[in-house]
Amino acid sequence: MNSIGLNDLPFLKELSTIAYKWLSENFPKSDNQSNFDPNSELLFPIRWKTKIEGEIFEWVVSDMGSITLRLGGLEGNRRNPAPIFYLSLRKKERVDFHWADPDGNFVSFPDPTIVNDVKTRVQLYLDSVS
Repeated sequence: MNSIGLNDLPFLKELSTIAYKWLSENFPKSDNQSNFDPNSELLFPIRWKTKIEGEIFEWVVSDMGSITLRLGGLEGNRRNPAPIFYLSLRKKERVDFHWADPDGNFVSFPDPTIVNDVKTRVQLYLDSVS
């Protein structure tokens, strides 16, 4: 893996914006309001709460290329709740980035399979607390 430089920051923000748009379409705000307004400037980190499997979770997208799904109900109000799902951008070559899981494994994103991966992680969490 190569290190990220200052010249990479605009590209990281662009990829984060794409990630936010895709996630907000697939995991809308729990209040059913529109998430993405193409005419407004996005302020990072972007946070919104969504309902998955009947429970409230919070998405956090940073402009540095990370995506986190964490607890969003009462448990999520504590400082830095544990992530349920996490991806980050990794630099493969001088200018090539890819999304990776916490173990550094390549993840195809955005991709429809991510919806199932997220739901599987959420169900694992819900099973562990029931």
